[in-house]
Amino acid sequence: MSSILLNQLQADLDPSFQSLLQNDKNLQNSAEKYLQDLLINDELLSTDQFTTTSFSKKTIVEEIAELDSQKFKINQELSSITDTNKDLIIDVNHDINEIYGNLSNDYVTSIESLLKSLNIDQPHIQHQSNKYEVILSNMDSILDILELPILCKLFILQGNYQESLEISTFIKSLIIRFPKIKIFKIINNSIEHELQIMFNGLIKLLNTNLKQLNLFKIFQILNKLETNQNNDSFLHLIFLNSRFKLINNEILSLYPILKFNKLTYLKRYLEVYREYLYSSLSLYHSIFKNDINVILLNQFITSLVIQLCEEMKKYFSQENDANDQNNTDGLILQLIYISKSLSSFQFEFEPLILSNLCYKTNLFTEEDWLRNLSKIKKNK
Repeated sequence: MSSILLNQLQADLDPSFQSLLQNDKNLQNSAEKYLQDLLINDELLSTDQFTTTSFSKKTIVEEIAELDSQKFKINQELSSITDTNKDLIIDVNHDINEIYGNLSNDYVTSIESLLKSLNIDQPHIQHQSNKYEVILSNMDSILDILELPILCKLFILQGNYQESLEISTFIKSLIIRFPKIKIFKIINNSIEHELQIMFNGLIKLLNTNLKQLNLFKIFQILNKLETNQNNDSFLHLIFLNSRFKLINNEILSLYPILKFNKLTYLKRYLEVYREYLYSSLSLYHSIFKNDINVILLNQFITSLVIQLCEEMKKYFSQENDANDQNNTDGLILQLIYISKSLSSFQFEFEPLILSNLCYKTNLFTEEDWLRNLSKIKKNK
């Protein structure tokens, strides 16, 4: 096919090119190959451009034409809006020009006449203006200080108690440096209110069974709080009162056992005392170390021991098997262990226990006590 096309096109060539093409086989082959490539070109053979619906991409010219069309439409819409509101535009422009003229020409004159009528010195006004400019230039720092109570509250909610104390220290330093600025005192009052809420929350937290590390942290925070009541004796009372409530809360959880077996209740009761009484005394000595308040400790332990004796009188005497020697020995052994744990902290409460449970009520005999005491000594 390419040779036929070459012969057809050769007739239109110059005679010199015709003779050259006929005599030179290489040139003839190259021409035929070129025509063959043209004939098999996909783009030349494609009929997409002749179809009624085309999916080809838009050319740059078509894009420009569309953008020009959109621009023309937008200009028409703007012209229509401007024409519709031309009276309003003219009035606004007139008002702006009038205001500008008044500000540029009459403002200075009016201010000067006002100052003269009020007998206000111009330098004083300038001084006040400079002062306000200084305030405005430091507005970010001022806002940061005003937000300190909110920041303190946020730290407390997140459990960052140390940071809340640092905020309190910072605002107090500002009060010392600038005692005449009342806003610092107002901010300090708000922060103190948040710290008081934190204090109450920590006190409630102490009534739960916290780990030793958490107890240390809480008392470090309480020790740093500057409250009127927050002296050494007050912190001792806080600790002992919280442990007293914790022990009683644990005992309250044992009350359902009373419906089934009073003896089991008493055994569990003594187990609570053995665990929490010893741990409370150990924590107390770890927290306060050399500042031990023996009088308060004695009151704390005495109250718990008397409460224990009352429970023993109330429920052990009502047991049907109260004379069962095994049950009696089991309870006495637990009482002895409690007494020995207290003696390790230099508190002797064996006489108090014997007086209430042996001599006054005959719940068990002195011989029972001595017999079980000898068992412990043998085991050692």
